[in-house]
Amino acid sequence: MPGFLEQDPQRMPLTRLVGLAGQRLAHYWEQAVAQSTDLSKTALIALTTIDEQDEPTHRDVAQRCWVRPATLTPVIDALEADGLLTRRRDTTDRRVVRLRITPAGQAALDVAWRGVSAEFRRIQPEIDPAEAAVIRKYLLAILSELNEREGGCDHSG
Repeated sequence: MPGFLEQDPQRMPLTRLVGLAGQRLAHYWEQAVAQSTDLSKTALIALTTIDEQDEPTHRDVAQRCWVRPATLTPVIDALEADGLLTRRRDTTDRRVVRLRITPAGQAALDVAWRGVSAEFRRIQPEIDPAEAAVIRKYLLAILSELNEREGGCDHSG
């Protein structure tokens, strides 16, 4: 089978198979985002995080995006300049800045995710819910172990 490191992919070690699938999915993800929206992949994840959380801080969003806050700053600046999010000072701690998605940001997010989801439906096989639960449990265990070894997802320093 082309694209595999082994002549018989059925014999490929599971960890190598997961790694290869992750690499290929990351590449496909980047292509799907580029085809579906003008947002960068980081901007898409940042807007999604802001939409899913109640006015997160810049640091909260950076952690969820797996980037340093300084790396996220130009992304947030651009999203604000485009009218897709707003910043506001926290009322209890003026040092904290809260982020909120705007209606235009919500619309851009909806369009982007519809496009990305459509691209992924093209490659995603039908799977039994019980099998999906086993795969999810396995992948979450790997991610949990990596988080544990790396000290969580705080990339701020």
